[in-house]
Amino acid sequence: MAFDAPPLFTPGASPLAARNAALDWAFYDVGSLSAAEAGLLAAETTLEGSILVVHPNAERAGVALEKFEGFEGFRAAPGALLRRFALAGVGSSDLGAAALARTLANHLGEPVGAIVAGYGAADLVAEALGGWFFFGGANRLLAPAEPPSKRLAAAILSSDDAASAASRRLTWDAATLLRLLREPERQVATLLGHSKGSLTISFALQVLALADAANFARLGEARVVTAGAVQPMPPGLGDVRQFLGALDWFGELNSDPTVRRTLVPHAWHHLNTQTPAHLDLAAALAGRLD
Repeated sequence: MAFDAPPLFTPGASPLAARNAALDWAFYDVGSLSAAEAGLLAAETTLEGSILVVHPNAERAGVALEKFEGFEGFRAAPGALLRRFALAGVGSSDLGAAALARTLANHLGEPVGAIVAGYGAADLVAEALGGWFFFGGANRLLAPAEPPSKRLAAAILSSDDAASAASRRLTWDAATLLRLLREPERQVATLLGHSKGSLTISFALQVLALADAANFARLGEARVVTAGAVQPMPPGLGDVRQFLGALDWFGELNSDPTVRRTLVPHAWHHLNTQTPAHLDLAAALAGRLD
C-alpha cells in the first residue's frame, strides 16, 4: 500500500478537525479509507454521538460509508440490521472510528457499525479520565465475585431504558452499545474494540451478563476481539480474542494482568500499518498472530 498522508487541510476543514485527523492517523489505519472518505470525515466538525455504517472497500474507491448523527436515525435506516460493531479508543473521532471499522468490514466482507465515542483531540484528557478511570473501576466492580455487582448492573440498565437517560449516566458509546445488545430482533455476531473501546465492550457485556441474562445468552456465539487493552469478559462467550503489543506499556497499564492475551511481538498501541511498531489488526483478525 502506498504511503498516504492524512488529508489534514482539506477545504472546509477546521483547525480542530485537522488536529483530530492527525491524532486518528497516528493511531488508526486511515490508509484503509479512500481519499474521498478520509477527506469527508476529516472535514467534519461534529464529533459527538454519531454512528457510521462502514462497508467493505478494499479497492479504496469512492465513498462506501454512511453517517448517522444519532441512534434514532441509524435505527430508522432501511435494510438488514447490522450484526458487526467496532468501538475505537481514546481521542478518536469519525475518522479513526471509520478506519477501525473498515479493517473489520474488509475482513468479513460485510458492513460494520462504528460507534463513535464522541471525542476528538480537544477532549483527549477528558476522555482518558472519564474513560479509563470510570470503565476500569466499573469493570472491577462488575466482577461476579464482588457483592455490589448485580445491584450496580441493574442500576445501570435501569438508566438505559431511554437514550436520553442513558447518555446522562453513561458515555454515549456505552449507552449505545447496550441499546444495540438489548434489541431482541438484532443478533450481534462481532464486537471489535481498540484501547478504551475494549473497556467499553467489557463493561457492556458484564452489565448484560449480570442484569439481562436473556439478551446476554443470545451472544453465546458472538466473536469478541480487543486490541490495545485486555479486560475481563463474562463467562458464556464462545469466542474471545484479546491482543496486546509486546511494547504497549500504555495498554498494559490499562489491562487486567490476570486475563489471557496474545502478545504481538515488536508492536505498540497503534494500528496504523504505515508506521513502525504497529499492531497488525488485519493479521490478528485472520488468525495469523495466534
